[in-house]
Amino acid sequence: MKTILISTVSEFFKQRAGMFFVLIGILFGFLSGNEHHAFAAFFLTDRFGMVYLLIAWLLYTLLCIHFLLNLWKQQTYGFVYFTRLWSNRKRFYRFIILAFGFIQPLLYYGIYLISIAVQDKLLSRVWPIFVFYAFLSLAIVASAEWRIRNPRLFVNKKEGISKFPRPVSWIYWSLEWLIREKGITLLVCKTGSAIVFVGTLLYYGTDPSYDLRLPAIGLSLGYLLNIGLSYELFQWENSIWLWNRSLPTSMNRRFVRALVLHMIIILPETLIVLRYNVLNFSETAQLYGLGLAIIMLFHTYLYKKTGLLEDTMQAVLIGFVLLTLLVLYKIPIPGITLALLVFTYFVYPKWQAKTKNIA
Repeated sequence: MKTILISTVSEFFKQRAGMFFVLIGILFGFLSGNEHHAFAAFFLTDRFGMVYLLIAWLLYTLLCIHFLLNLWKQQTYGFVYFTRLWSNRKRFYRFIILAFGFIQPLLYYGIYLISIAVQDKLLSRVWPIFVFYAFLSLAIVASAEWRIRNPRLFVNKKEGISKFPRPVSWIYWSLEWLIREKGITLLVCKTGSAIVFVGTLLYYGTDPSYDLRLPAIGLSLGYLLNIGLSYELFQWENSIWLWNRSLPTSMNRRFVRALVLHMIIILPETLIVLRYNVLNFSETAQLYGLGLAIIMLFHTYLYKKTGLLEDTMQAVLIGFVLLTLLVLYKIPIPGITLALLVFTYFVYPKWQAKTKNIA
C-alpha cells in the first residue's frame, strides 16, 4: 500500500507541482485574509454556493481520475494489478486511503470552511461538504477499481503539438529540470517561503512604528528557505550535467548565469511584497537584493562544502544570526548587499575550482 501511495499520489503532486505553485501564489500572495473569508462566507451562505464549490471540487477530482487512469496503464505500473489479489473489503479501504491522498487540498480547505462556519455561527451549512467528500472519494475508488479490472499495458505515442525548437539556454534548461524533476522540492520551498513572507508583512503592518529592520530579518528568512532549490541546482550542475564543467565558459559568465538563475527563483516571493503594498518599491528592491545576496552566497558556499545539504545547516544558522545582528545595528541594507555580492564574486572562482578538482 505504501508503494502505491508513493508511486501514485506523490507522483501526482510532483508532476502537478507547477499548478499547485500557481495556486499557492494566488491564495497566499494575491488574496488577503478578508477575501478568503468572503469566498468562504459565499460558499456557506449563498443559495448556490455549495453547488459552485462542488463544481470546482469535481473538476479537481476529474483531473485526479484522468491522471490515475493514464498513470496505471504504463508498463512500469503493472504491479498495481496484483491488488486484485486483495479481498474486496481490504481493497476498498486501501483505495479509500488512496483517494484521500489525492483530495488532500480539498480536505484542508474543508477544515478552513468549518473554522469559518464556527466563527460566523454557520455550522448548520457545512454538512454538504461531508457528502462531497464521500462522493468524490468513491469516484476515485471506482476509477481505480475499473482500471485494475481493465488493464491496458501500453501508452499511445503522440507527436508533440509544438513545432518550435527548445531554447538553447543554460538557464532555461536548469529551470525546466527543476520544475520537471524536483517539483516536490519546489512546492515545499515556495510554500514555506510564501507563508513566512505573508506572516512577516501582516505583522509589519500592525504597527506604523516598525522600521525596515523587521521585514529585512523576516524576508531574509523567507528567502533562505529557497536553499533547497539552490542545492538542487548545485546537484544539477555538478552531478547530473557533468559535461558542463568541461565547456570553455569563463568564470564571470558562470557567475552571471548563477546570479540570473537565482534572481528568477526568488522573484515570486518578491511579487507577494508588491501585492500587500506595505513596502514601497525602493524598500522592496533593497530586500530583494539582500535576499539575492544571501542565497547566492549559500550557493557559492556549496562549492566549498561539498556533501549533503544537512552539512551546511550550521553555517546557514550562524550566517543568519550574523545577518540579524548587522540589520539590528542599523547597518544600511544596500551596504550589506553590496558587501555580500562582492565577497561572493571574488570567492566564486576559487571555490568552484575546488569542486572541479574533487570531481
